[in-house]
Amino acid sequence: MRDFVVPPTVHVTLDEHGGMVVLNTHTGRWHVLNRTGGVAFEELRRTGDLECALSALEERFPSVLAGEIRADVDRLVTALVERDLLRLARHAGGVPIALTESASPAITWRSRVVTMLCLFAAVVLLRLPLRVPIALVRRLKARKVVRPASVAEGIAVLDAVHAVSRGFPGRVACMELSLTAVLVAAVEGRALDWCFGHSSDPVTFHSWVETEGTPVRHPDDEPVTPTYRRVLAV
Repeated sequence: MRDFVVPPTVHVTLDEHGGMVVLNTHTGRWHVLNRTGGVAFEELRRTGDLECALSALEERFPSVLAGEIRADVDRLVTALVERDLLRLARHAGGVPIALTESASPAITWRSRVVTMLCLFAAVVLLRLPLRVPIALVRRLKARKVVRPASVAEGIAVLDAVHAVSRGFPGRVACMELSLTAVLVAAVEGRALDWCFGHSSDPVTFHSWVETEGTPVRHPDDEPVTPTYRRVLAV
């Protein structure tokens, strides 16, 4: 019986280095797996069986301890589930890894309206030179913020931002999402830092939010560390 299933919104292709490129059309996110991760994911996609994935890697890498392989696969599966690239099969009563099923609290209508207004503001602001929204964020935080947001408060803000953004008719990516979260938090008197950074291999650019130096992310967001080096925090 299957432990996992791959959602129909997940589309896979191999890259030129033997790795795997994955598009989730539900979240609109691209993901890249190296060759080892690709072997495990392909086995999970084919059989849905965690033990089959472990066996495939043990056969491929006989010099690596089985315990190390299991730990790596545990981390991979957790990440795949968090990104909605893999789901628990309906019959599965449990899996031999530490998966958390976090149910976000219901988003109030007030929070939804405030978030929607901030999202529209973010989309408009990002059509202007970047110095304009940066200056506005600094001014808004100086006037409205009472204290830094906690990590839990930051996650709650991102939950609302992602929920509202799914119904937005235009493009919403990391810049729009992160700026919206910063604006919502500031309106509520909490500080989230608007961060900009890059990774070097491959060269990509990203924007995210932090509170007191700690990245805050939604499961649909790209991981921030250690992939990205922060260049600016507002």
